[in-house]
Amino acid sequence: MVKHLELGLFLPSTSGGLIIAKGEPPQNKATYALNRDVTLAAEAAGMEFALSQVKWRGYGGESHHWDAALESFTLMSALSAVTSRIKLYASVAVRTINPAVLAKMAATVADVSSGRFGVNIVAGWNKFEYAQMGMWSDDDYYLNRYEYADEFLTVLKRLWTEESVTFSGKHFTLEDCKSWPKPAYDLPVVCAGQSDGALKFVAKQADFSFVGRMNDTPEQLGEVVGKIAGLAAAEGRTVNSYTLLNVIAAETDAEAEAERDHYLANRDDVAIQEFLRVSGMDVNRADYLKLDPATVTFMSIPYIVGSYSKVAAYLDTLAAQGLHGVCLTFPDFATDVPDFIANVMPKMTSRRAA
Repeated sequence: MVKHLELGLFLPSTSGGLIIAKGEPPQNKATYALNRDVTLAAEAAGMEFALSQVKWRGYGGESHHWDAALESFTLMSALSAVTSRIKLYASVAVRTINPAVLAKMAATVADVSSGRFGVNIVAGWNKFEYAQMGMWSDDDYYLNRYEYADEFLTVLKRLWTEESVTFSGKHFTLEDCKSWPKPAYDLPVVCAGQSDGALKFVAKQADFSFVGRMNDTPEQLGEVVGKIAGLAAAEGRTVNSYTLLNVIAAETDAEAEAERDHYLANRDDVAIQEFLRVSGMDVNRADYLKLDPATVTFMSIPYIVGSYSKVAAYLDTLAAQGLHGVCLTFPDFATDVPDFIANVMPKMTSRRAA
């Protein structure tokens, strides 16, 4: 029996999405209207979830890549009010907010959504986002960020479930801290990362994990899925895995490849160099400085380019490798989401039961 593959949207809440190139598309204006329309389309098509990223500074250049970004919790609260079935995940950079503040924010959106809301925890590697706000203490955070995120989530989950929380840790101190109302259900937690520290953190704290790096084969992704499942089982838990995927689909392979080549030819080298500069600050990302232009233009995020049938077959292969779901991003959400719904989803064996 073919495993069902959940589908979701990595929403266009930032200008430019996951392709650093000039022109529209891939550049887009980050607006509520666009995010509302594509989320409603995804819900009507039976997609299971939508997630918005958290971003506090972009990479400039002619494209102004990521310079504009909607605030994730505000956006997802608004989307909760206009949707009825689709699950919604807001992202939080744990460096930017106290868990006691986030506990109440999340409980509020959970109420608005009637049980469809979850939180994506971002440990926060990008120094230049947080240093501009005075929220970066020292570069040791590059090495201990998952320790910080673990303590953050420990406090957050206690605030969601306990009458009062007193806590004294390395990073947070709470004294008889109360947070009401409580969420009416266990909010699902999403995390990402593939370092050893990240995988241990995910196995202990997450319900869903994002896996995948550029050039990973479906088989390699399957190995990571199995590793996370094993680590989670040792903790007495179950963690399902998603991957992020940039999709360029067309009637034929040649048409899709021509679209990809157009973005590569129009890449924004100024924004790319800034992306590489700040990525290189992280000792865990030093290899980013050696990436080839195609990989960098797509921000080292996996992508699939090809005919509708090729894309559908690739997604079915991911399902066969044990992926629970795929979070999709596109060069032009306004046209690409309806196109994907009409021409790719009907061809997916892993979606026929849905």
